[in-house]
Amino acid sequence: MKNLLGALILFLAFTVNANAQETFKKVDEKIEAKKNMTALAEAVTVEGTLSEDLTRLFEYKFRNLNENLSAERKIELARIIEAKLRATLSQTQMESIESKQGLLKKLTN
Repeated sequence: MKNLLGALILFLAFTVNANAQETFKKVDEKIEAKKNMTALAEAVTVEGTLSEDLTRLFEYKFRNLNENLSAERKIELARIIEAKLRATLSQTQMESIESKQGLLKKLTN
């Protein structure tokens, strides 16, 4: 009886784990990067190679998010993206982004 109960518990544990992995959905990194660029362009003026560089940065972000990262890795990725944005954009551009409610969080997470 104990073996049967143990086998049932293991079966249910693996079933729940398999269902949890199936619920993660990948996104198209290029489309999501363009959405981020559109949101950024509404707040600040981005031209030329800066636009291309930031698009690649956002593609990098979504490529990494598609790997189903742990919560700690997502926080670290958001910190890295924010640091790169601060290094790339001017102080006035960053202030403009921060003044828009939730924009910086959208761009980094």
